[in-house]
Amino acid sequence: MTKVAVPVTNGYVDGPGEGEKVRIYEVSGNGPALVEEYDNPALKASFARGIHMLKSALEKGATAFIVAEIGPPGVRFLEGKAKILLAPGERVEDALEKFMKGALLETHQPTHESRHGHH
Repeated sequence: MTKVAVPVTNGYVDGPGEGEKVRIYEVSGNGPALVEEYDNPALKASFARGIHMLKSALEKGATAFIVAEIGPPGVRFLEGKAKILLAPGERVEDALEKFMKGALLETHQPTHESRHGHH
């Protein structure tokens, strides 16, 4: 069983610093089960926003993150701690299905440069 964290906005996978909600799923042979959903702490942070989301989910036992995008600080933060899987523009259900099939792209590189807090 794997705990997977997903930043979500309106049912779609978002970036760690942008998603309105954070969902934690337990993924097993039976499929994904939502165990928790909470407001993304990144939205109240003023800098390194994505890190707040990643840290909150790591503390809840997440070992994989499905994100639409991720910047250099997030990649560095998760290095050796959790997998980063990309599903830009995907509905959460579709992304989880692909995750179960091993069809999501895993990244060890940022998808964009640091934005230095600009949006």
